[in-house]
Amino acid sequence: MYYRRKMTYTHCRDGMMFIQPADQDKLIRLSGTARRIWETLDYPISIEETAKIMAAEYSEEIGIITRETAAFITSLHQSGLLEESDAEPSPADRNRYRYLSLLKRSLINLLYPEHELRISFLEKQNAGNNDLERKRYMRDIRYREPDLYQSVIDAKHNIGVSQKAIYRFSHTMIGIPALDNLERCAEIVFAENIRGDFMEAGVCQGGAAIFLRALQIAYGEENRRLWAADSFQGLPTSESEPDLAAGIDLCEEKAPFVAFCLEGVRDNFSRYDLLDEKVFFLPGFFADTLPDAPIGPLAILRLDADLYASTRVALENLYPKVSPGGFIIVDDYGFFTVCRQAVDEYRQKQNITEPIHFINPSCVYWRKQT
Repeated sequence: MYYRRKMTYTHCRDGMMFIQPADQDKLIRLSGTARRIWETLDYPISIEETAKIMAAEYSEEIGIITRETAAFITSLHQSGLLEESDAEPSPADRNRYRYLSLLKRSLINLLYPEHELRISFLEKQNAGNNDLERKRYMRDIRYREPDLYQSVIDAKHNIGVSQKAIYRFSHTMIGIPALDNLERCAEIVFAENIRGDFMEAGVCQGGAAIFLRALQIAYGEENRRLWAADSFQGLPTSESEPDLAAGIDLCEEKAPFVAFCLEGVRDNFSRYDLLDEKVFFLPGFFADTLPDAPIGPLAILRLDADLYASTRVALENLYPKVSPGGFIIVDDYGFFTVCRQAVDEYRQKQNITEPIHFINPSCVYWRKQT
């Protein structure tokens, strides 16, 4: 039984997927059937089961597919990209795997990506005035616009800032690799009994926080709390020197696509049947809410604060509450230089030497040792 390492750096571009193990420098490029095999290895699965999936999807003879699949999976394993499990997953494990896999795809709208193309088409009205042809175009848009369709799929695997249109259709912008990373961090926390709750500071529409709560329940850890901190009215107006110098201003008036009200986020939790008494919201700007928030200890802390000032305030008030062995995840470290500056300065000031690992070009994590 093989499954992909969920701490693997992943990035998609032009229909190709680039993957890199956390402890290696080389990038491996996957496309076509190779990329599809990688995607099937979300959870422990045998070579035979994977080959059956590929044979059904590509209408190939099972013997040929099995040999080629076995050779490819063996090469991935030798490259350190796969983990191996001797144990057959129990029915309960399989159900949990399928639930979490479906939830990830639902949160980023990988289930109906054609609808996004259809809405874009209606907005552009580029199929003429022929109503019958327009209906055919809408029906077959995935095949009429293959490059555009692939760009939507790639954007959903990456962090979503590369394609702002997907904000309208997904409940999270962070992409599959970042969701995989949350899952693996949670598995380690549960297996090693790391003390503490889960928290996201900067929740946007709530998708990552929703997934964190789902992980707690799926693994029988529902007594842990889930904290979601956000202004629920957009980011504060930039006032710190680094933010002003960088010219970054993501307040609601200038960036409404990152401002979602508390009622809307609560509704999103309810849609997935994950709003319960263990989910706590902290509405307000971090500088006002975090210093006196009744939080701690934390086993997973995910920061999506974008700005220098917000990131620094979050680290100063929340990092001391992360338990030894817990995980810190920073969403925009590789995207906003001011976010990276805030993290690097705080780590240097606190003499934090644990290595930083990239999940994708933007998101990073490290594990607290002491």
